[in-house]
Amino acid sequence: MNMKLAFLLPALLLAFAHAPAGGAPFDPSALAALQPPAEHGAFHSGWISLGLKAADLKEKQVSPGHITDVGEAQIQLYFPAGWRPQDKRAALCIFPGGGYALQAIEKEGVRIARWAAEHGMVGVVVKYRVSGENNAIGMFPGPLLDARQALRVTRRHASALGVDPRRIGVIGFSAGGHLAAMAATLWNRTLPEEEDNPLKNVSARPDFSMLIYPVITMAPGTTHGGTRSKILGPDPTPALAELCSAERQVTAQTPPVFLVHALDDGVASANSRLMEQACREKGVPASLHFYPAGGHGYGMEKRGQPTDEWPEAAEEWLSERGILSSRETPCGNAPSGAGTAPGTRRE
Repeated sequence: MNMKLAFLLPALLLAFAHAPAGGAPFDPSALAALQPPAEHGAFHSGWISLGLKAADLKEKQVSPGHITDVGEAQIQLYFPAGWRPQDKRAALCIFPGGGYALQAIEKEGVRIARWAAEHGMVGVVVKYRVSGENNAIGMFPGPLLDARQALRVTRRHASALGVDPRRIGVIGFSAGGHLAAMAATLWNRTLPEEEDNPLKNVSARPDFSMLIYPVITMAPGTTHGGTRSKILGPDPTPALAELCSAERQVTAQTPPVFLVHALDDGVASANSRLMEQACREKGVPASLHFYPAGGHGYGMEKRGQPTDEWPEAAEEWLSERGILSSRETPCGNAPSGAGTAPGTRRE
């Protein structure tokens, strides 16, 4: 990092970190001043508070690259080489998995953000609130509030971040895939917890969603039991289970969906099938990629399995939809599928 960036990034972090609960807007002047030379490599910020805090937890590392007891929602921004604040790049909000009890923050967060930056996008790692001990942390609507706030902050400050506000998407893995699916289907649902949020009128709708070995449904027999227990709590009502079953919440306004699942995954591949079917019934473009083997939790690691191919399939899908191009495709604030090509399906 050059001296100019080393000086300006702390100012950016302070601007975010002192936002009160509810995510008050930060002064984007610190970001607007970031103008690295064209030859400058990729760079990233530190962790930035979203102003949403549930408890005074002490974050812990449970194993290398895995954290728990996250009591405050935060984001980390990854910028591509050659980034300028006047750019209009796509942005990717990233939700690591971990059953709403922990997060694979390195494999399914940081590495994905670096991949996004390598492909010209601004990567936004979202550290949403979870806990392995405090059962109230990780329950609905907490993680969804964090996801929506990350989308709103990115969109509200798109011009300072060098981001096209109509090309802001989500990607999630396992339980993070469930969170991304909720963000894509419940983006316009009124939540009383956001009543005093000064950003509540900023759209939280993702422009596209990428669900990688996701939990989708809360239906017993198909869902993942641990994930269901954490997000719904010990005694959920049928209405809450219905609300958190993403396939039951798909509408014509749901953004285009890219899905990846291995047939030998411990999280039933029927989850992705249910989502693809629901999208097809509502006219939402959906690209479903089933692989014969690969298991679960591989992120973008190459393990000598058929699932090794999915990042290339994702890049192709993003390119086909104009997300990786500089074109200002109006897919974000228009009905899903407007001005876009139909999705593909691979089995």
